[in-house]
Amino acid sequence: MSRCHAAILVLLFVLGAALPAAAQDATSVPSRDDNWKRCREADADARLAGCRAVIQSGQEKPTDLARAYYYRGHAYRAKNLFDPAIEDFTESIKLDPANLDAYGDRAITLTAAGRLMDAIPDFTHVIEADPKSAYAFYDRGLCYELLGLDDLAIEDFSAAVALMPTDAFKWERRGTLYFRKGQLDLALADYEKALTVDPQYAPALYGRGAVKMKKGDLAGGGADIAQAKHFQDNVDRDMARSGVRP
Repeated sequence: MSRCHAAILVLLFVLGAALPAAAQDATSVPSRDDNWKRCREADADARLAGCRAVIQSGQEKPTDLARAYYYRGHAYRAKNLFDPAIEDFTESIKLDPANLDAYGDRAITLTAAGRLMDAIPDFTHVIEADPKSAYAFYDRGLCYELLGLDDLAIEDFSAAVALMPTDAFKWERRGTLYFRKGQLDLALADYEKALTVDPQYAPALYGRGAVKMKKGDLAGGGADIAQAKHFQDNVDRDMARSGVRP
């Protein structure tokens, strides 16, 4: 056998061994649909991998790319990686400025990261675009409350309860601010509203008990507080942090 023939045989052997593996590698590359499916997965790690593949593919139009950044932002936030989540929501907004959800989720993430002043403009943007967004009013109100701006918080909570009167926690939150301001009758009315929605809502029960005791009804107040503790451990500690004490 000539040296040339031997080299050809070696080459054919190498190619023959390599082709099945190459074919297998080609079939194992996830398709665009597979990447999008993972990009929408509930599992954060699967979503990160899928969205990353979609973003890096360079095949998506701007609105679809905006969705991929938005979904990946959710995955980062689920892992408490707030900075990359904020970056992804920001990129999503740049690509699709009409997506109010990206503004809202960036605001929520900024709040979770303790960047309250940065979150407020995003909540405001959502409210201006959708004045019926009870959640945006409530969440902006929480930012104001955490910043010690109770009057502004009460305004937002008032808008929130008007838009969504069936959420007990919204009534309780405003009632708690009234309590802190010494407006006990208004606080009592809001706690009562909360308990109409959910008779077992412990913070409202505790708040109502604290108001009753402040107004001299020690027995009634004590009963409410005892029942609140029955429904939720450490409710007294949580309410004390909000400034509600008998």
